[in-house]
Amino acid sequence: MTIRTTNPEVPRFWANGIAARSGNGQFSTNGESLFSYSQLIGRTLNDGTKVLLDYTAPSGHLISVTTSVHVNRAKPHADLVVNPSVVQNLEIFQEPPPF
Repeated sequence: MTIRTTNPEVPRFWANGIAARSGNGQFSTNGESLFSYSQLIGRTLNDGTKVLLDYTAPSGHLISVTTSVHVNRAKPHADLVVNPSVVQNLEIFQEPPPF
């Protein structure tokens, strides 16, 4: 079951391992992965570490303003924020969106 919530609350659910999505479904989590639209922006590692991919202008990997907003909302809930180029070839960051 996926909880329907507001954009600011989606990262809180991700941090707690609970599936949730925004009202329009564009910001979502299955409890392990965090998505902006269908783009994977966060992942929970096997040890529980929350890794956020920094898809913002300062990182040089801006996708859209909205995705940047989603990333910035999630930063306080992440254990580690990394440049997407650091993990782009790791299998754990290649999964398709669950929704």
